[in-house]
Amino acid sequence: MRLRSILVAALLLAPTAALAAPGIVTVSTGMRAGPGSGFPLVDRIPGGARVNIHGCLRGNAWCDVSFSDDRGWVSSQYLEYLYRNHYVYLPDYVDVIDVPVVPFVLTSYWSSYYEGRPWYRRHAYWNNYWTSHQSLATRMTIDPGAARIGRAATRDAAAALARDGVRGKGTAAIAGRDAMTSRHDAAIAKRDTAITRRDAAITKRDAAITKRDAAIAKRDAAITTKRDAAISKRDAAIAADRTRAGRSERIAHERTNVQTRNTRDAQARMMHEQAASRAAVRAQPTPRAHEAPRVSAAPAARPATPHVAQPNVSHGAPMNARAQMPAPRAAAPAAPHGGGTQHINAAPRGGGGPAGGPGGGHEKH
Repeated sequence: MRLRSILVAALLLAPTAALAAPGIVTVSTGMRAGPGSGFPLVDRIPGGARVNIHGCLRGNAWCDVSFSDDRGWVSSQYLEYLYRNHYVYLPDYVDVIDVPVVPFVLTSYWSSYYEGRPWYRRHAYWNNYWTSHQSLATRMTIDPGAARIGRAATRDAAAALARDGVRGKGTAAIAGRDAMTSRHDAAIAKRDTAITRRDAAITKRDAAITKRDAAIAKRDAAITTKRDAAISKRDAAIAADRTRAGRSERIAHERTNVQTRNTRDAQARMMHEQAASRAAVRAQPTPRAHEAPRVSAAPAARPATPHVAQPNVSHGAPMNARAQMPAPRAAAPAAPHGGGTQHINAAPRGGGGPAGGPGGGHEKH
C-alpha cells in the first residue's frame, strides 16, 4: 500500500519537477505544508531568496516551491518568475508565462516530504481541514509591499526586453498589467479617500455627540441643582412647621399643666384652711368642772321689785301658772380668770321672784 502511494506521488510530481522554473521571493514569507495559511509552517524564506517554482494551483493563488532541502507552498503574491532571462511579478504575468497547474493531494504529498515531521501523525485531521478549506486556496490576495517590489522587477524586465528588441505579447501583457495596476491603485486611492471622508464624518459625528452629551450633562446639572434647592427649601419649611407645631404643643401642654396645677393648688389651699380651722377649734381651752361659769337667771344689776300678788286669770292647773312666768335671760359671759368665780344670781327664794313663781306667795283658789 505504501509503495503504491509512493508511485502515485512520483507520477504526480514527475511532470512538476521537469517543469520547475527559477523564482525569487520578494519579501520574507513562510513556506507552508499545504496551500493555505492555516497549514503547519515548514520553513521561513527570507526576502530575495531564490526558489524553484514547480507549479501553482488552479487560480494561481498558491504555488509549489522548493527552497534548500525543503518543499512546500508559498502564496504567489510573494513570487517573481523567470521569463526570458528576466524576473517578472508572477500575479501580473501568470497569463503570459503559462505557469503549470498542479494538484494538491495531501496524503501522497505529506508521505513524500513530511513523514518525519511532528504534524504528519495528524494527517487525517489536516486532510479534513484541506477538504473544508479547499475553496479558499483559489482566492488570490495582493500584499502591497510585495507587489511594489515585484512590479518594479517587472518594469525592469520590460525595459530590458525593449532594449533587446523583444516585442509582441509580452510587452502588451506588461502594458496591460501596468494599466490594471494603475486602475487598481486608483481604486485603492479612491477607497482611501472615501475612508478619509468617512473618518471625517465619524469625527464630526463624535464631536456632535460630545457636544450633545455636554449639553445634556449641563442640563442635568441645572435640573439637579434646582431640584436640590427646592428640596432644601421644602425641608426648611417642613422643619419650621415642625418647630412651630412643637412650640404650640409645648405652650398648650404648659397651659394645661398650669391650669391643673392651679386647680390642685386651690384644692390644697382649701384643705389646708379647713385643717387650720379644725386645729384652731381643737386648740381652744376646755373649762374645767369646778371653773364652769354659773349662769344667772336674772341680770346682776336688776333692782329688787316688791312682790305683787296678781290674780290668776286662768283656773287651770298650776302648770298654767308656771307657764305664765317670764322666760329667764341669757347667761352673761364668763369673767376672766383671777376675779373669782361669778355666781349665778337666782331669784330670791321666798318672795324675791315674780308673782306666780314656784316659791312666791301663790294663792290657791
